[in-house]
Amino acid sequence: MNPMRHRLPIFYAAVASLFISGCSSLATTAGNSSQPETDSLRAECPIEVRYGAAAPAAATLAELKALAEARLAALHLKAVWTIPEAETFIDSEADRLRLQRLLSVVLPALERYPAVLFERMRLSDIALVKNLSVDGQRRRAMPAPQTASVVYSDNDEDICLAGMELRIHHEFYHFIEHRTYADFYYRDPFWLALNPADVSYGNGGATAYGKGFINLGHPAAGMVSRYALYGPEEDKAEMFGWMMTPGYAHRVLQWTANDAALASKHRFMIRFLQEQSGGAMGQDYFMQRAQDVTKLK
Repeated sequence: MNPMRHRLPIFYAAVASLFISGCSSLATTAGNSSQPETDSLRAECPIEVRYGAAAPAAATLAELKALAEARLAALHLKAVWTIPEAETFIDSEADRLRLQRLLSVVLPALERYPAVLFERMRLSDIALVKNLSVDGQRRRAMPAPQTASVVYSDNDEDICLAGMELRIHHEFYHFIEHRTYADFYYRDPFWLALNPADVSYGNGGATAYGKGFINLGHPAAGMVSRYALYGPEEDKAEMFGWMMTPGYAHRVLQWTANDAALASKHRFMIRFLQEQSGGAMGQDYFMQRAQDVTKLK
């Protein structure tokens, strides 16, 4: 394939730097990608969740790529290996281990979705890279609707793998939101009406950078996480990410039992995804996500 066709336009890097500045790499010091902070989700890492290797330990780089391409093709998605904002995996022992780690989380995470959602959202490409960086800031993931892509990166960090999956769903939700409203920052009046009267959002995810941010769960009524308080766009993406990820989804159900505002947001998200997926992602689908702990590939 011609990698030039899949490259993010130069203007999009600027857009992405504004939008994603707080979404996907809260564990990185702003402006200094070589000095990562401690993983922001370390305190919420579900130790019961395990991810098996995507391929045998002796798999070559070519075999790992072929495996990824085949599993993504089953979802009607294409693997992209080169984009301007990141480095490409090379055939070295270190990179084979890094790609193996990335695939062990990204592939089962994407396989949780019905392929019809990708089709309806016009998502065609999944970029799999290392050391993703925009404006000097390291990212673990990035939605790129202008190229019908979502980018996922291994940054050679010791992070909670379930937390990485949560970020995979979080960033894909931003893609869904942009496809639906043509706006990463759409202030949904129906969503905002579900908040308790005393809720006040922050100034966006970028303000979490460089402060040793720890993303604790359910810090206040109506909020699934601390990061949800940084903006309504992050609130929705966090809610979806927690609802989709093993080890996190069942916690959301527990919290909704005693939090009417959070329960309303949970129902909102189910209705929204049911509509966007043509009925494939309804109540039963999300109940299954809350049980997905020991069924990982």
